[in-house]
Amino acid sequence: MPLRQLPRNGTDRTRVLVSLDGEIRNLAADSALADVPVESADPIREFYAWTHKRNYEGFWFSTTIGAHVRFESLLERQYLLSADHDPSVVSLSAQPFALLWPAKTASDDGKSLHSHVPDYFYRYANGDGGLVDVRRPDKADDPHFTLTCQFCASIGWHYSVFTGLESPQAETLDWLSGYRMDRFAPAADTRSTILNSFSPESSLRSGVHAASRHTGLLRDIVLGTVLHLLFHGHLHHDPAKPLTMESSIRHTREPQP
Repeated sequence: MPLRQLPRNGTDRTRVLVSLDGEIRNLAADSALADVPVESADPIREFYAWTHKRNYEGFWFSTTIGAHVRFESLLERQYLLSADHDPSVVSLSAQPFALLWPAKTASDDGKSLHSHVPDYFYRYANGDGGLVDVRRPDKADDPHFTLTCQFCASIGWHYSVFTGLESPQAETLDWLSGYRMDRFAPAADTRSTILNSFSPESSLRSGVHAASRHTGLLRDIVLGTVLHLLFHGHLHHDPAKPLTMESSIRHTREPQP
């Protein structure tokens, strides 16, 4: 059961409260957490709602894990969309655990800091873990985030504060997400033909026409499949530019810096 109120930590070391298989565990904040399946954790705290609440909340269906994930704002929804788009992310969970800071922890201005629940945990394909907090840029300077970053560094996890996608990438991904479901995925016998139509590079229009000719599928069906492949990172375009039928689409991923 998710907690309505988090306990205080009376020790001099950070503790971690995580809910797994209906059991809340109180763990040390050390490298042993690498063996804990945090991506399978239940939300550690309740999702609060009240009359006239201004935030838009709901559930995002993650094709990465094949299940709904809770969000408490449209900015959190945008993070989930971007994580779904990232092929290196293989699992994630919302409100994965609570970090209980050591007793007498305080910010630089003397404010007591007791606990923090990161917004999301994610797991990379290589096994690495990471935490994400989601905040508007003007709210990203939070002492809890500094402590969370230090905690992640101490156990070998990644940490970031997601402040939103830039335009036009935000609009493009939001539109492409409508094609993320498996029903738009290519059949096994046409997948390589469609991908090769953009190898090494082609305009969206030309690639769709070529794939339609080579597979015998209607162009509208091929286009939906190509947009699915774009969302899931099997085809690539410049995210700094709006996606149009004349956009340059690549089959091979460019080397990462």
